Amino acid sequence: MSGATSRRPASRATLLALSLGHACADLCSGALYALLPFLVVERHYSYAAAGVFAFTVSVAFALPQPFVGARGDRGEAHWLLPAGLMLTGLGMGAIGLVTSYPLTLTAVAVCGVGIATYHPEGARWARHASSARVTADMSVFSVGGGVGYALGPLVVAATLAPLGLHGTLVIALVPVTAAVLVLVAVRRFRDQPVDEHAQQALREALGSEWRPFACLVALSCVSSGAVTGLLAYLPLFLVQARSASPAASNVMTSVLLAAAAGGTLLGGVAALRLGRRLVLIVPQLLLVPAIAVLPSLSYAAMIPVVVLIGIAMNANMSVALVLAQEYLPSRMGLATGLMLGISGAAGGLIVAALGLLGDAAGPSSVLYVIAALPLAVAVLASRLPQPAATPPGTVWSLRVEGGH
Repeated sequence: MSGATSRRPASRATLLALSLGHACADLCSGALYALLPFLVVERHYSYAAAGVFAFTVSVAFALPQPFVGARGDRGEAHWLLPAGLMLTGLGMGAIGLVTSYPLTLTAVAVCGVGIATYHPEGARWARHASSARVTADMSVFSVGGGVGYALGPLVVAATLAPLGLHGTLVIALVPVTAAVLVLVAVRRFRDQPVDEHAQQALREALGSEWRPFACLVALSCVSSGAVTGLLAYLPLFLVQARSASPAASNVMTSVLLAAAAGGTLLGGVAALRLGRRLVLIVPQLLLVPAIAVLPSLSYAAMIPVVVLIGIAMNANMSVALVLAQEYLPSRMGLATGLMLGISGAAGGLIVAALGLLGDAAGPSSVLYVIAALPLAVAVLASRLPQPAATPPGTVWSLRVEGGH
């Protein structure tokens, strides 16, 4: 690990614990959306009420992240990690207990804020625990979130089918248990000696690169719109245009999410060997024809293409997270919070706009527009410079550059 971020030795155990916490937080994120059908059936929510529920989830997740990240940058606020997981569990458990709509939204907001609280500090400590193979190690942290998000709907189905909405209490045990494990792991990691004076000197020497960071945030916003759009509208396309059952459409979503988790790991490793710029650009160029061809395929023919799409759409995840931290090396928490928070909110807005397009022009048109978004991501990625805080020996463009 470069001295730009930490003097502590790398810790695989800490990294795995943080990835586990990430998985448990994002499991609840995926579970929140999967709860909607149960709430509609058991509490007779209207579609408008369900829409407000989903909007509350996205706002509660997006807005707190920059503030939480900035708080973490002012000191080693490791307590934010278990606190975020505990809030996540508290909100999740309360959803199944309260009965009024306003209290349900409050519980959803508490859960969303808890999920948001974990992310910036989790990414910052994961960077501290990483080795010199930073993109590969950060992909381990990122893949935890992808796996957890994919498991969320499955856990909801397995738990709420026999228990009803009170099953959210069982789901709540997942982040609460993870909070204890993460707290123990990070405390042990913190106890290792660290040269605070050297850290402060490095932070002061490395300035913030706000212009490329802004370009990276714009890239993440467009990428989030493409990913969220696929998750929202590919199942609807299958149901409406291919007459697939909801269960069959959910299977395709599971294929997409599983491939995306694998893509996160592959992207981190590929960035080490082939260069970060290549991983940022080439997978996005592959996405354009792969998504555009979906409306012309049968359900069975879609499966291998969706696997390719899933791998490509998440290949840049860990690289983008590392770049955000390196563009703002003295504000890593804020960098993570801004990137994740703004991109999450922008992705929701893009998906809402795509919904209006789908109502006006049909489900195929939505997929064609989504296919164009990765091209914009690739253009923005081509404009990103190598950060000044890049660790020595980092491969940027198929050759070793730097020595910073």
